[in-house]
Amino acid sequence: MKQQEKLTEALKFVSNAINAIETVKCFNGQEHELSKYSSRLKEAASWYYRVVNVNAQQFGFMGFTTLAMFVQGFYYGGVQVDRHEKNTGDVVTTFFSAISAFQAISSVLPQMIVLQKGRTAGSTLRAIMAQMAKNTNALPSPRLLKPGRCDGNIEFRNASQTLSRPDRMVLRNVAFSIPAHGTTFIIGKSGSGKSTFSQLLLKFYPAASGQILFDGLPLDSLDPTWLRSHVTLVEQHSMLFEDTVFENIAIGTESRHGVSHEAVTSAAEFALLLTMINDMPQRFQTMVGSKGGTMSGGQRQRMALARAYLRDTPVLILDESTSALDQVSRSLIMEAIRRWRHGKTTLIITHDITQILPDDYAMIFEDGELVQEGHRKRMEQIHDSPFQKFLSFEAVAAPDSSEIQAGTETEPDEDLAREKPTDDSLEAHLHAGENPRYSYLPALFADRHTKAAFRGAYGFATPLSELGSPNSQFTSGPSSPTKRRSSGADPTTSHEKRTDETTRQSNKTSGGSKEANNRKSMAPELLYKFIESTGDLAARARLTSGNSRRRRIPSDGSIPAIVGGTEMQPLSKYKKKELPQDDQRIFSLQAILGTIWPSLDWYMRVVLIIALVAASINGACTPIFSSILSKLIGTYGKGDKEKHTAMIYTVSILGIAVLSGVSSYILHLLLEYAGQVWINTMRERSLERILDQPRDWFTHEENSVSHVMEGLDRHAEEMRNLLGRFASSLYIALVLSVVALIWALTSQWKLTLIAIALGPYVYFVTKSFSTISGNWEGRSNDAAEAAGAIFTETFTNIKTVRALTLESHFREKYFHATKNTLQIGFRRSVYTGFFFGLSDSSGIFIMALMFYAGARLIRDGASPTKIVEVFVQLVLAITNVSLYLGLVPQIGLAKDCASRLLRLSTLPKDSHEHFGNTQITSIGDIELHNLSFSYPSRPEQTVLKNISLLIPAGETTALVGSSGSGKSTIASLLLNLYTTASETSEVSGKTPDIMLSGRDLKHIHTPTLRSLITVVSQTPVLFPATITENITYGLLQSSPFNNMASVRRAAAAAGIDGFIMSLSQGYETLIGEGGTGLSGGQAQRLAIARALVRRPAVMILDEATSALDVESSSLVRDTIQGLVERDGTGMTVIIITHSKDMMSIAKNIIVLSQGQVVEQGSYEGLLRKKGEFYHLLRGGEWTEEPDIEDDIAVHGLSGAIDWTKGKARP
Repeated sequence: MKQQEKLTEALKFVSNAINAIETVKCFNGQEHELSKYSSRLKEAASWYYRVVNVNAQQFGFMGFTTLAMFVQGFYYGGVQVDRHEKNTGDVVTTFFSAISAFQAISSVLPQMIVLQKGRTAGSTLRAIMAQMAKNTNALPSPRLLKPGRCDGNIEFRNASQTLSRPDRMVLRNVAFSIPAHGTTFIIGKSGSGKSTFSQLLLKFYPAASGQILFDGLPLDSLDPTWLRSHVTLVEQHSMLFEDTVFENIAIGTESRHGVSHEAVTSAAEFALLLTMINDMPQRFQTMVGSKGGTMSGGQRQRMALARAYLRDTPVLILDESTSALDQVSRSLIMEAIRRWRHGKTTLIITHDITQILPDDYAMIFEDGELVQEGHRKRMEQIHDSPFQKFLSFEAVAAPDSSEIQAGTETEPDEDLAREKPTDDSLEAHLHAGENPRYSYLPALFADRHTKAAFRGAYGFATPLSELGSPNSQFTSGPSSPTKRRSSGADPTTSHEKRTDETTRQSNKTSGGSKEANNRKSMAPELLYKFIESTGDLAARARLTSGNSRRRRIPSDGSIPAIVGGTEMQPLSKYKKKELPQDDQRIFSLQAILGTIWPSLDWYMRVVLIIALVAASINGACTPIFSSILSKLIGTYGKGDKEKHTAMIYTVSILGIAVLSGVSSYILHLLLEYAGQVWINTMRERSLERILDQPRDWFTHEENSVSHVMEGLDRHAEEMRNLLGRFASSLYIALVLSVVALIWALTSQWKLTLIAIALGPYVYFVTKSFSTISGNWEGRSNDAAEAAGAIFTETFTNIKTVRALTLESHFREKYFHATKNTLQIGFRRSVYTGFFFGLSDSSGIFIMALMFYAGARLIRDGASPTKIVEVFVQLVLAITNVSLYLGLVPQIGLAKDCASRLLRLSTLPKDSHEHFGNTQITSIGDIELHNLSFSYPSRPEQTVLKNISLLIPAGETTALVGSSGSGKSTIASLLLNLYTTASETSEVSGKTPDIMLSGRDLKHIHTPTLRSLITVVSQTPVLFPATITENITYGLLQSSPFNNMASVRRAAAAAGIDGFIMSLSQGYETLIGEGGTGLSGGQAQRLAIARALVRRPAVMILDEATSALDVESSSLVRDTIQGLVERDGTGMTVIIITHSKDMMSIAKNIIVLSQGQVVEQGSYEGLLRKKGEFYHLLRGGEWTEEPDIEDDIAVHGLSGAIDWTKGKARP
């Protein structure tokens, strides 16, 4: 139990490290992760040694007793023969019966550890089942309610919650109500408790006090499955499953097994995913990878939104669900959501008030309390209110409207000017306006003639309903995505105040539509092309499939989905890519055992030599025993004159029994000890090699977390048996057989040669048994890994599984996987059973033949004594060989497992990360010269195209552009996570494509490079450790920044020091598994503190403030500006962002589009030029351009898009 607990802890470290491999590499955390893993392995090994010691004592005791029992037996047998009460044949018969019993007992002994492990595993499972039986919240109860109707009225009555911190309230006596059929915004700073609301509503946690009502019923009285089937939660970090795109969208529906292709296509269209999916190798049947690793954060969020759209529950909760999208995609998605959710209960949890329209209802949380609620336009008028704080920060962060509205139309610098598009291109149409030189985005959500529309340019949009009849969408045909199933009734509410506001809003929008209708109409095909060009390029940069051939899926819905591994379409059609041949090969037993000696230090090598000496002694004991035993039998019937001789033989046998027991104890103890050291070394070496692999290695399916963990856990345990259990048996059988054959040849060569002549038969049986068993053991391991991967995925994403009520789906999926494993086991038993029978009976067959040949030899005059001596020698040799044959299936299993672990331990160390050896102390200017890049797994797709740019040292530079334009790819290249295909400057004679202070990046020592460049990613990664350990992650103990003063200074700069000090244990508070839980914003600020504590020369912020509220974002911006301006020699900051607030602090802005630099300059200069950057800030506004409001007002966004493709909806 203790050993398994420590191994489980070690595997958690492995899982965390691989899931966060970019963080581990970027912060030089490989040694840290390896050290944690090694320490847990040593602790697990110390517990295993205790088990081995007891087991070795059992082996020694049995080795002694099985030989010692012959002492009294044969001595007394001799007495019986002398008294003529028994004859010699009776004693010999008894001897062979005892040998059979000895063989049976010996075959059980090696399985004792296996049986004990099984017993322990069974006890653990029973304990888990007992714990689950006590947890009434985990299982549905017949007494829980399943109402026939769901409206979505929500009421909190003095509800409080503590979650993981009993000493600190997350929610404090919160009391409010949310009426059905409307949209409500919940806003607040990071850690204010706004996300806790969704956790309570979905019954992930029970409220500590107070009461929560859902449609007037206590939440505790509702069946959790029913509740979650009527409430959909879309979180910021959306989880995808390792399955196809189709399945990940369809998986949330109750009828997912029968969902049509048309319905999934409609959902993908709603989330602006259709172009991305069509660019995938197998379209909807493309695998998305573990946790959607082949997609960007924005694409994962849109996949989750498509899943929610198809699910279409009465209640929808969006928790920062669009934070990873660029400005244009966010505006499009948010407006589509508003139209889709019209008349349905929708809660939008956010810290970004730019998404809130004047007539939207919002609730503001601070420190777990509801401090203000109301419509935005009314709260704006209340001075010194909590909402005013958000407004003040927004006003400070947002650029002055006059900068954008009255930009001077000056000619851009010649070197920055964009190439004028051709007349037939989309850009040419978009450029057609007052100034054809500049492109303007369509004004889908903005009305330039109203104050609200003017705000739309800064991040929140006027509804499309203001551009047309608000009710026109409900008169569309049955195929319209806006007319969808809903259990919600007429959009009414018991709150008259909110009803009146809604009515006034409708009247307002109806009147406003007249002005919109006077505009010219934009050709819908231009809109579709525009949407195609925004937000979908990242798919091409992230797909990992090695098969570029596309499979077209008919749109008539005739091809069903592949759901959760259940066959609704032949899986062979979408067969996964075969592993490389090198990954499939099985190492020979000689090659596997050949890794033992190099893996041991000199002390353990001495231990191994002593174990082999003990094994040699133990192997020799049996032939010596059989020789003395045969001589003891020869004294029978010779009277008193041989009694003394018989006594000498008897005492000798007793001495041999003692020697056999002691040697058996020593060899089993030391071999298991050496075996544990061996596999621990191989485990550590494997993890070291794994963490050393280039980033692209982790995107392949055979290198997923579940496969790696299986290799380091179960496969390593089976591998140890090769030395600890099987090698000793094989070695002893070999020593015994050689000694016995030599002894037998000297005693009776004729009978011995007859036995040797049967060797080819034994070899054939053994070889056939080993080959077939090894083949089926490999299949069994594959099936077990598949089942383990499902189990791991289920409980890694347990929150998503429960939120989508997928328990039964994954239970069924796991059941089919385990059933398949069982069926393979049955088939294995059938195929291997025949050869097992042959091997088991071969010993009996040989002994029968030897008895016949021995009788013939005695009849021809051979000495009976010699014949008996040879019999005893060969019978004992055959017995031991039979024991070895019985281990063949287990050896096959261990060999297959060892091969899988050796694949990891022998991974190449030729990563590009080791090419450089120049250690630098500063970065200086960052230069890119004609840089082109394609990801290794898809070389045909160019992500960066001949880019040249300069990032000056000590300044703030922003990389901006739509999703998939190559911004994050540049960051990955600067951190040497990937490398370009170009040769070094010495070889090519050309200017390096990436230069830091004039040095070729390929020559720079990678750990030194990453100590000078830090990154804060969009998705913060925290490890299960203390806050201090998380901030100082990757720093050496000798680092001058690895001290409490530096930690607190960095935390204060990131705006998290006050929160940390409010915790009972301060900076020593454990976070993560079993510790304190943090909100998304708090986790992001800790990640920023981790980057700041190093005082890097370059800091890359990759959407680092997307999860922060405006106040925290403002604090981070001020910190960044201070770092850059410090003493005139501040750090270089590279900001990758969609946020205008972060762009505004950058001295230099580089605009990327489709892997190319299209514009660069200062913030003010780019605004005046009204180019690509200007359009991004406008969030989709046109100037003097025709609109398509009429088409969208009638058909909805998706309808307008379909109409452009000749599939207009009525």
